[in-house]
Amino acid sequence: MRFKKLCALTAVAAMLVGCSSTSQSKTSIKNPIFGFIGPLTGDASQYGTAVKNALELAVEKYNKENGTKITIKAYDDKADATEAVNAYNKLVDDDNVTAILSPVTTASGLAVANASKAKGTPILTPSGTGDNITIDSSTKKAYKNVFRICTNDSYAGTYLAKLCNTKFNFRKVAILYNKELDYSAGLDASFEKEAKNQNVNVVYSGAYNANTKDFSTFISKVKASGCDSVYLPDYYESVVTITKQFLISKYEITQKQYLKVMGTNPSHFNSNELNPVEQVTLNNAKLFCEKLNTEYSRLVPYGFKFDLPTEAQWEYACRA
Repeated sequence: MRFKKLCALTAVAAMLVGCSSTSQSKTSIKNPIFGFIGPLTGDASQYGTAVKNALELAVEKYNKENGTKITIKAYDDKADATEAVNAYNKLVDDDNVTAILSPVTTASGLAVANASKAKGTPILTPSGTGDNITIDSSTKKAYKNVFRICTNDSYAGTYLAKLCNTKFNFRKVAILYNKELDYSAGLDASFEKEAKNQNVNVVYSGAYNANTKDFSTFISKVKASGCDSVYLPDYYESVVTITKQFLISKYEITQKQYLKVMGTNPSHFNSNELNPVEQVTLNNAKLFCEKLNTEYSRLVPYGFKFDLPTEAQWEYACRA
């Protein structure tokens, strides 16, 4: 706990020192103004709201313990790069901020970092993972005013690819990623690059759009790939949407259920209709799933599809 507190105090102190040469005439170092740029509305708002809340709690605590009067000026960028640059200009030109403790997302971070070159406004992003947020694309050198306190995409993707080999012994990985999200695409690229060095085969790579809701086509291709694991670098709401479509039934299909769908009961031990159905051929099992998808699709959430589990899915269901 003391270490975390020390890190927090050091970060704030370093930010204040970094601001002293450019912003002291505008704001008192004892009463600095910290800017915030992040998504407070829209699809990524849960991330922006969480960071903003954390920033407010940290500032409140720091002010109380150190007698300072740090204030925060926040703008909603809706996870949009143009909105982020507009917010940056307001913070610097109108609000005279001491520093900017954001942006939250990679796309906004890239745009704001580039916009900050002229005035050198200190920027510290807590969650922007894109490799080039801290790198000036024109010089290929690190910005002197842009920092982050999280890992970048290259480190995270590389680390996970190594774990597939050294810890989990995964050899056939299927990948699903959001091609419209810099964060997701960056993690995919770094993972695939390191996977080759780790003797990990990427047996399928599927790129979906940000607004995709029905992943049944992608899931079918994942299942057909023969993978032993799935790599899914995306925001958690998308991960939940996708993984729900991988769900496996908790209980066996009963004779009563099979009879209702198929009209027959092939079971030898048929004295109790609540017993699991048996004596079912593979073709009839597939037909059973097809009938469920045709006649009972209205009973399951959008995007769900009935199908037989793959060998890998059976294995991980048994482990669970």
